[in-house]
Amino acid sequence: MTSMPSLRAYAFTRAPMAAWVMLRRPCAWLAASATLACGLNGCAWTLISAADATGSVIQAGYAIAANYSSPTFINGRPADVHNVCIEVNQTVTVGDFVPALQLALDRHGIRSDVYNPGTSPAGCEARLVYNAAIDYGRRSFSDETIQYLSIIDLTLIQHGRILVTARYQTGGLNTDRFSTASTKLNGLIDKMVVDQTQLARQPMQTIQTSLAN
Repeated sequence: MTSMPSLRAYAFTRAPMAAWVMLRRPCAWLAASATLACGLNGCAWTLISAADATGSVIQAGYAIAANYSSPTFINGRPADVHNVCIEVNQTVTVGDFVPALQLALDRHGIRSDVYNPGTSPAGCEARLVYNAAIDYGRRSFSDETIQYLSIIDLTLIQHGRILVTARYQTGGLNTDRFSTASTKLNGLIDKMVVDQTQLARQPMQTIQTSLAN
């Protein structure tokens, strides 16, 4: 007696054939191709959009870091000085280093004079000696190699005694490595000296408060 195949076995053997017939039909093939293409294009578009967004965030982070810099370490308390003599270091070849250092001091209400080693002016309240090293690197998304300050050492000395020392040093994933000399030096000086401009404002605020009362 001949047995009839079960419905499950029949469906199983017919399913591949039905799929093949559908793919042989032009309309079915075009529909399947369009669906696949749309799916792939959608994924590709999503990945490209995500990459663009990530790149924008990274670039924004570097832009913010370019205007901010902090010391690697500080040894000592902020010094209360009004006049500083800067000893020129001939080995530091960064052209705007000393002007940027003087500008950073001036922002804190501190006058500075520059002198060559061995010719320290009389009446210097404190001496500021410095050292620095440069390195070369490339910004993200750029093939241009540029120079940047990788190490800065500042030491403030008064009557032969070291008041405070500070260092800036790039390393790891420092995003401020390409900041300007002015930005890096201002970050160091901000931690090394007392801001005289703020002290000058306090008596005026006290007088105004007294008059108001």
